[in-house]
Amino acid sequence: MKLFKFSKKERICKRNDFQLLSSQATSFYSYPFRCLYLVRPANSFIVTVGISVPKKNFKLAIRRNRIKRMIRETYRLNKTTLYTTFENHAMELLIFLIYTEKKEIPYDILYKQFNLLLNKLIHINLRNELKNTNIINN
Repeated sequence: MKLFKFSKKERICKRNDFQLLSSQATSFYSYPFRCLYLVRPANSFIVTVGISVPKKNFKLAIRRNRIKRMIRETYRLNKTTLYTTFENHAMELLIFLIYTEKKEIPYDILYKQFNLLLNKLIHINLRNELKNTNIINN
């Protein structure tokens, strides 16, 4: 897998995955995102990501698409932290990000906040989730 690409295989496309996330996922808030995630056993480490910018907050599609592009770019540049941390674990990680801010924030702030979100996801939430599902033994 090429670490600085964001291919179709890394996106959540299946309706069943979205339904699983809405019903069984664990969520937390990290400004400006609400993050829903779900850990499932798999043959290798796989991460799939979905991004949403609500039409309620941004009426124009141009603005929604711009924010989604910025979020995809920040994920693409920072996903190596996920892969280096959990590359030895056989699990599938579904992540769904919802942008909750009412206005568009600059890219540099978005980049920093996304780093905080990933660190929170890795160090607090995923470690506890993996211990509960017995995927890792620490």
